[in-house]
Amino acid sequence: MAKPLKYIALAYFVLLTACTVTLNIKNGTMAYQYKQYSVAIDMLEEEFREERNPEVKAQKARMLAKSHDILQNFGEALRWYDITDQLLPSDASKEDLADILKKNERYEDAKVLYEELYRAQRDNKYLGEVAICNRAIENFENMPNHRIEPINGNSTARDYAPVFFEDDFIVFSSDRDQATGNKIDDWTGQGFSDLFIYNKSNRKVSNFDALLNTEDHEGAACFSQDFNEIFFTRNVAFNQGKPFNRIFYSQRPNGFWMEPEPLMFYGDNVNFGQPTLIENDSVLIFTVNIIGQSNHDLYYSVRLSNGWSEAEIMPSSINTLGNELFPTAYNDTLFFASDGLPGYGGLDIFKTYLRSDGSWARPVNVGLPLNSGADDFGLIVRNDFTPNDQLELEGYFSSSRNTGFSDDIFEFALFKEQKAEQEETEEVIVEEEDPIYELYLAGRVVELVYENDNPNGAVIDRIPLSEADVRIESQDTTITLRTNEGGFFVESVNVGLDFELTARKEEYLTRTEKANTRFELEKDTTVNVEIALSRIIYDTEIVLNNIYYDFNKWNIREDAKPSLDSLSEILRLNPQITIELASHTDCRGEDDFNEELSQKRAQSAVTYLEEKGIDTGRLIAKGYGEKRPAVDCICEECTEAEHQANRRTAFTILRDR
Repeated sequence: MAKPLKYIALAYFVLLTACTVTLNIKNGTMAYQYKQYSVAIDMLEEEFREERNPEVKAQKARMLAKSHDILQNFGEALRWYDITDQLLPSDASKEDLADILKKNERYEDAKVLYEELYRAQRDNKYLGEVAICNRAIENFENMPNHRIEPINGNSTARDYAPVFFEDDFIVFSSDRDQATGNKIDDWTGQGFSDLFIYNKSNRKVSNFDALLNTEDHEGAACFSQDFNEIFFTRNVAFNQGKPFNRIFYSQRPNGFWMEPEPLMFYGDNVNFGQPTLIENDSVLIFTVNIIGQSNHDLYYSVRLSNGWSEAEIMPSSINTLGNELFPTAYNDTLFFASDGLPGYGGLDIFKTYLRSDGSWARPVNVGLPLNSGADDFGLIVRNDFTPNDQLELEGYFSSSRNTGFSDDIFEFALFKEQKAEQEETEEVIVEEEDPIYELYLAGRVVELVYENDNPNGAVIDRIPLSEADVRIESQDTTITLRTNEGGFFVESVNVGLDFELTARKEEYLTRTEKANTRFELEKDTTVNVEIALSRIIYDTEIVLNNIYYDFNKWNIREDAKPSLDSLSEILRLNPQITIELASHTDCRGEDDFNEELSQKRAQSAVTYLEEKGIDTGRLIAKGYGEKRPAVDCICEECTEAEHQANRRTAFTILRDR
């Protein structure tokens, strides 16, 4: 199993760091903390030479290693991870070293370290890494016949995310010197990226379009089938706010591109980018990163008569706890890059396809040589490609392999294995053994962080929870384990089962999630699960959504039962807590009547929970009438929305009495 990596393709983060800030950087640690990695490297190297404290020296070496790792300078990253491990050896430094060895395609050396880590920790995720290294070693020895060459249009800067345009052109993203404007990206120390066009005939590169390119970051584009629509990523701030990635759209009705406009999907604190079109341009697939979450997922939107539908997340068979990026399409096949699915190091390219029933097939790693230890992404297949007896696939892709710092665009051709003609002989039937694939159940336990520490507010972050106890139950086994410092756990499991995963940690509400392995195993596979825990907050009212009552009634309606069922599950999993279940009315009506009505409603909710098996002694029904409004307003002047906010059912976790 390839664990989700801490960093993803630099080409993508170039689009995430457009905001330049003037800072008085005093030392390498400060530069590193502010993600000014190119600055940090120079300062940290000098500080490392002068430092005499071995522990501090190791910390600076690790920051140097991480900086080089993020900037895709994997050779230097390996050197500094090795120095870190020599100065202050630990399981964490050994794991860093194993991961970077894999990125440098030194799979034999990485395998040795993963085996040592497994012996030390008995964590099955390292067995998954050993399996990946074994597969890479075997595949390198049996590399398919191929041709992979960098295109002439590459520069010393980052060149990535190619897409075909008309018959003889490729449009791609680059932060080369010819990009618009003079802004410098704090992360890399390089300029901002623009869209460029590469002429395959004369091998010349030029700026794609002055109207589409600005002083902001532009990149990762796609075109409609007639090439008269473009969707691309731009990092821009609206209303003087913080810059975010947005998908912009433009048309060229008369041969000239119009002023691009953003596609306004829901959510302000969300990054949208890297679009691609499928299904005859009727569906847009793109990446989404919600601020506060560390990963990136694939979403889709359907073209409507008046625009686009709201973004919907793609299935969990495609999205993982890691990052899914740079989707592209060829006929019914969707290619994308992932560091959360089992791979050879960095981002790997995977493919899936849309089945006739509308579901997506499980992703398959396209393997070597298209994938490598580095970041590989943004694969496109030639428009006119047709498989034949000699050629299996032909096109272009992006990779940081062999570049030392940046991404480049490569042209590739995969050739079919030519079988030698055999003389006719007596037929011999050889039964092939079925391949044995590994199946892993991997997860992460996180703490939900609420805005202003208010459990009724928005979730603004998910923090990994280490040392959480996880119980995995299925029809044939029960497994208990504990999360590591990153909140992760992994276990080898059998196919064809349903699983209930329960996560517990002191001072948090226990929670369960479900998963299943009821599918055909066609390759080594990882099923990913996230279990999000909330800290127990005492004596704070938590509103139950969608609890409604008929006028002057107190019976539990059908539409209220799901919320009460969820509360029942919380109480079942957390037998140590006692709650007050309260009902409130708005200010309209007589005080005594409102208090009596709210008491009956609270009691109805408590009775419902008792019927679900919750001990009566853990439940207190309380009707407050209009005494405790959520919104304090003059009754005659309250808006209907304020009245509705005051009409609520809520529960409070009580301290031990």
